[in-house]
Amino acid sequence: MRLPPLALLALLLAGPLAAAGGATVSAPPPRPFAPAPEGDPLAAAWNDPEFQKRLLGSYGLKPDVEPRMTPEEQAFYRDKVVPALRGDPKEAIQLLQGRAKPGVTAQFDFVLGNVHFQNDDLTNAIKSFEIALEKFPDFLRAQKNLGFAYLRAGQFEQAIRPLTRTASLGGADGKLFGFLGYCYSNLGRHAAAQGAYQQALLFEPDNTDFKLGLIKSAIALGNFDHALALLDELIQVQPDKDNLWTLQANVYVQKGQPDKAAVSLEMLRRLGLAKPPQLLLLGDLYLNQDARDLALAAYVEGVEQGPGENLGRALRAADILASRGAWKEASSLLEKIQAAAGANLSGADELKWLKLSAKVAMGAGDGARAIQVLEEVAQRNPLDAEALLLAGDYYSKNGEPEKAQFRYETAGKISGYEADALVKQAQLLVGARKYDSAIELLRKAQKVKPRDNVQRYLERVEQVARNAGRRS
Repeated sequence: MRLPPLALLALLLAGPLAAAGGATVSAPPPRPFAPAPEGDPLAAAWNDPEFQKRLLGSYGLKPDVEPRMTPEEQAFYRDKVVPALRGDPKEAIQLLQGRAKPGVTAQFDFVLGNVHFQNDDLTNAIKSFEIALEKFPDFLRAQKNLGFAYLRAGQFEQAIRPLTRTASLGGADGKLFGFLGYCYSNLGRHAAAQGAYQQALLFEPDNTDFKLGLIKSAIALGNFDHALALLDELIQVQPDKDNLWTLQANVYVQKGQPDKAAVSLEMLRRLGLAKPPQLLLLGDLYLNQDARDLALAAYVEGVEQGPGENLGRALRAADILASRGAWKEASSLLEKIQAAAGANLSGADELKWLKLSAKVAMGAGDGARAIQVLEEVAQRNPLDAEALLLAGDYYSKNGEPEKAQFRYETAGKISGYEADALVKQAQLLVGARKYDSAIELLRKAQKVKPRDNVQRYLERVEQVARNAGRRS
């Protein structure tokens, strides 16, 4: 039995078929529709072979629910357009543009949109789909592909209307709801995203991307327990996915449970999957629990594992250790950073390393080493405010207030450091029992940059000044 032309076209993508007269009609070549690049959040779902197959299947015709073709249009599509679709896309575009006119079936506009879409010309694809819908508003596949084209173009707000319209026309499936969830999530509409992802998982219960979307929506809504329950399910099935452990740790941090966050990252570490950012975060968590040795071990492993990478994070970790008075640990970490980074420790990172080394040396009582390093920094950048303040601290502690005052005054002329320099100068004056002058500088500092700790210090100095006045 010979198939009618429209039935034949509807089945084109199922494989080679015998056409009228014995000729073989093949599907268009399996070029993917606007493939998402690797690393794109959409890549896994969008490049899924089954989803791409369905997009390719949208070249077929469904005359029972979509715009009909006249017999002449059917013949033109069968004899001219289909062979062009199998061959040169440019030829197909020219043929379809000649037919995609007012008064002609919306099918030609739709197929033209598909050709543009398949060739990653999203602007013209969107234009053609919209023209098809002006002619036939309930054209289900045109609504669906218009939504997908907007999605791939990153126009999430515009994608929502045709995607929801597709669902109302009976074209809902897992991918449609999943992509709707992705759109809502990118627009910050997390409650709607959560609902869409839940619908998507009814169709595709094992889709990891949709589960992750649901988890992130739950986190955004503050539903941490729900997010953790979903993460536990995923981790049991995919314990080798480092992003799941990291996400679990981040949820615990947001929930105010840093000890459990550390356990998650430690598990990742023991599986041999922890990368430098995760190890450095683990170090932060240990340090916040005052476990300095554990923190240092995590920091060092993170630095050694990624020489030259995450230098900013590693230096920040050393800075935190120094700020807590953990001079030995900070010194050890700085040595590891220098050894691991090698030539990558340069420019601003090298200057930061030098200043931290000076700070640690000063804290450990090696003032000679500290000022030597600070002088090196000053030679490279005479207007490095941090180095000037540290040098001022050195001279202040070593009984050279004039040199300290000069460094502080110079630092105070650099934008962003005025308040800190004023406080340092005030401390010098307090040491010299010049309380009134110190109070004046502290008040200026508070006007420039109000801070609670400086306010408390100001109040103490005022109290000392009043007591000194009574004694006199």
